Parts: sequence; C-alpha cells; structure tokens
Amino acid sequence: MLLALAAAVAVRAGAGPEPGPELHLTATAEQWRVHEVNRQLAIALHNNGDVPVHVTRVEPVLPSFDGESGVDTDALLPVGGLRVDVPVPYGTGSCVAAAAASHVVVDARAEGSTVVERLTLPLPDPNPLLDKLLRADCATQRIEQSVTLRFGPWTDAGASGLRGSLVVERTAAATGTITVHELDGNVMYALRLPARTPLASVTAAAPTASVPLTATPGRCDPHALAEIKKPFEFLATVTLDGGDKLVTDVPVPDADRKTLDTMLRRICKLPPAG
Repeated sequence: MLLALAAAVAVRAGAGPEPGPELHLTATAEQWRVHEVNRQLAIALHNNGDVPVHVTRVEPVLPSFDGESGVDTDALLPVGGLRVDVPVPYGTGSCVAAAAASHVVVDARAEGSTVVERLTLPLPDPNPLLDKLLRADCATQRIEQSVTLRFGPWTDAGASGLRGSLVVERTAAATGTITVHELDGNVMYALRLPARTPLASVTAAAPTASVPLTATPGRCDPHALAEIKKPFEFLATVTLDGGDKLVTDVPVPDADRKTLDTMLRRICKLPPAG
C-alpha cells in the first residue's frame, strides 16, 4: 500500500553564485512494500518549475530516527510536477519524547546550468508516515526489553506441514506480566495455534512459556512465492503488564527460513530453491 505525505515547500539554503533559473522543488515521503522490506523511504521529488532539474544527492534529516543516510543519485526531474522517487535508508526510531520536524536536503541544478544548489525541502509536521514507522519501532523496542519471542525446533509432520512452538521468555529487565495474545501467519505460511486467549503469559514466577503450533503452506502458486516481499513475517500481539497492545515480528533465522521453505515446496510440489 502506498503511504504518501502532503507536498512540502522548498526553501533555498544559503547564498552563492547566481543560480540561473529559480528551482521550485517539493518533496513527499512515501513507502511501497519493497521499501518496507529494505527499511527505506521513497523520497519523491517534484519539479514545479519551468525547466528540467538534475538532482545528484538526497539527504534525509529525520530527528526522530537514528542512522538515516543520504544517497548519491542521478535523477532528472522533468517539468510539470512529475514525481521521481529516490530510495533512502531511514534508520531506526530513537523513541525520544519530542523531536524537530523532518526535512530532506538535495543537491540540484537547473538543466543548462553548471551551478549546483543545496536546497532544503521540509516534510509536513505532524508526519503520518514517519509517525507510523516510529510507533512500530518503539513498540518493538519496548517488547524486546521485556520478552524474547522465537520459534522452537520444527518437526516434519508430513502432509500436515511442520510442528513447532512459539517460545516466550521473560527478560531480566521485565516488570509485571507479559502476555502474548495473538500470533499471525502470512500469505505463504498459515499457522494453527491453540484456540485460547491469551496464547501465553509469563511472570517472574513463571518466566518461560511454550505455545504449540503447526505451520502449513498458505498458498502454493509459484507467482505468489516469487512476488511476496515478506514471506517470513509473523506478527505477535503483546501487552506489557496490562498496557496497550503492541505488535512486533517474531524473528525467523536463516535455518528456520530454510526449513519452512523446504516444507512449502515439498507439500506444494514446487522445485527446490535455486
């Protein structure tokens, strides 16, 4: 799903040599599924002026995130506001109480000019997309401080798929009761779990729990297997000592991925992974 932000107003940064035609650039921050997988934003640049513009670098400045980085690019922005996307890493949510508004800095020049200008393009504040990404990162950080979630060993169950478990382990830093309410499968892998709510709770007196489960193919068509961006995304819904429900991924290491993929290909009669 495309998540788009409203266009921002370009602000020229600093004074320098005569830049030639004035640049009228705006920016939006968007995210397709491929960008989710790579933890990237698509910085969508719009040329609202009357001359084409060449952009050679895009630098996100995201005060609510750590580790964002700029990228060199060779993007030609035609006239008429046509969007050109430049993917950039956005780092990890810093989860600070408050932060300044986000913006991007671009190096750009008008076609026919040799003068490269450095422009600041503000992003809206509040910022729906960045707020959503920040909430997700902060939920994961809060959960990881209190509980470890992982899949237990898998056992081949023939035509029934794989038998395994969700292992829930309370950390030494946790306080109160940590409860796992749900665990979701995905397009490629269906999970069968006990018909109970919640699935598991861990406390200081009982810091570990194991929830039995069975994994089977969710779909068998090769097209879905080739096109899915997150085949091993399994989302758990967790509460920490009765607080709000938080959602996080259950980590799936390479060995588990290979085991799940082998099971799916066996049952679906698909060729082995190349």
